[in-house]
Amino acid sequence: MKIIKTIIILAVGTLILLLIGLYNGYPLVHSDTGTYINSGFNRFIPVDRPITYGLFIKFFSFNFSMWFVIIVQNLITAFVLYEVLKTMNLNEQRFIYSYLSILTFLVLFTGIGWNSNQIIPDFFAPLSILTIFILLKKEELSLFTRVVLYLILIYSLVTHLSHLMICSVLILFVVFLKYTLKKRFDNIPIRRILYVSVIIFSGWIILPGINWLVEKKFIISKASHVILMAHLNDTGILEKFLKENCSSDEFKDCKLCNYKDSLPTTLAAFMWSANIVKNTGGWVNSKEEYKKIINATLKQPEYLFLNIYKSITYGLSQLTMNEIGLKLTPYLKGSPPYEQIKSRFPYELNNYLNSRQNKWKGANLKLNTLNIFQLFILILSLFIIIYLFTTPVLSKLDPKTVTFLLFVILAVIINSFVTAGLNSPTERFQARVIWMVPLALIILVSKNFDTIIKTIISSSDNKKDI
Repeated sequence: MKIIKTIIILAVGTLILLLIGLYNGYPLVHSDTGTYINSGFNRFIPVDRPITYGLFIKFFSFNFSMWFVIIVQNLITAFVLYEVLKTMNLNEQRFIYSYLSILTFLVLFTGIGWNSNQIIPDFFAPLSILTIFILLKKEELSLFTRVVLYLILIYSLVTHLSHLMICSVLILFVVFLKYTLKKRFDNIPIRRILYVSVIIFSGWIILPGINWLVEKKFIISKASHVILMAHLNDTGILEKFLKENCSSDEFKDCKLCNYKDSLPTTLAAFMWSANIVKNTGGWVNSKEEYKKIINATLKQPEYLFLNIYKSITYGLSQLTMNEIGLKLTPYLKGSPPYEQIKSRFPYELNNYLNSRQNKWKGANLKLNTLNIFQLFILILSLFIIIYLFTTPVLSKLDPKTVTFLLFVILAVIINSFVTAGLNSPTERFQARVIWMVPLALIILVSKNFDTIIKTIISSSDNKKDI
């Protein structure tokens, strides 16, 4: 009976999340969606990303419909959130009400549904973070639930290189905080940390292992050197380096020296529209030259300092970029998403073209109001966090809810610095995780509401006495 009840709750939670896809009239797509579909169906490793999410699309579309992909994505999201709330020991009698209410709030006022209904692996990023917390903090987990959570975590890690890096840094911080913030993290058994660490770091073996099975190449990425070089270009470090070093014997033969006075201003332009990569050896054959320059910028103190400085400023800038809906623009005839859907799911093409994202050039898919609501919620969240950490109220709250809030804040910051350090500041990477902050605060307030009110009243009375 309990299993049936859980299935019904998860089905309703999945439907609530699916409202975004239903509102659009078709699964949302991104400029990268076409590459993911193509790689999964043709079973090749794209030069700039793993094949794993493409295989996810291939398998869960059942070669029939893209709707099945987002149904599964929403089910996974609903399940992880369900387990998060179970981990926080919310009132059992009101659990269903709390779960569905929180989920509805997040769908209406944050970007959770705009990621879980989009054919792109970004929805896995926050789920990997939340799954780590569940595995670390939940006292009792059935064997089935534990296995499912481990599978979700492993697959989340290998769908995007940033997920693997974020979670690797996150678990290292957990180990550090266990021995420094003992009041908050010391109650996490070292055995659990060890198990989760093994899973996370095994991702660095599993991902190249998958690549070996597909193309007999035991590699993390075919062209990480191109992405890193594009990042150097975006920061302005590449231009400075080329102008100062192309006259030296070591670098004078580098093909990039031909572009030292005409480099594009953005990361995307460097990789896609300026033909620089193509004319300097392509995505694969440019590796030797690019790595030579990248290594030089990390070894020479002047450029190393600039790299660190730019990483810090980019990371801080990334923290402020939380706008929902970046690149949810129309992708019509000639675009990669259109061509792949036409090829793989031709009977869905009309539905795709008539979706809010594509019809009338996207005029019906404007998220300005939603972003205003989210901005208000984030500002309010910031004030609440400042209040909690600058008043005595924090010490009187349920320790697990405070630990969860700290964990989420740490994860959001790590996400910001990792993604900005590999790319350039962009709303896409921060909007995918920022909804976890209001989630953590809603849980904290609902679990400690009476304590917070009593502390505020007591503090107010003490001030009056003074």
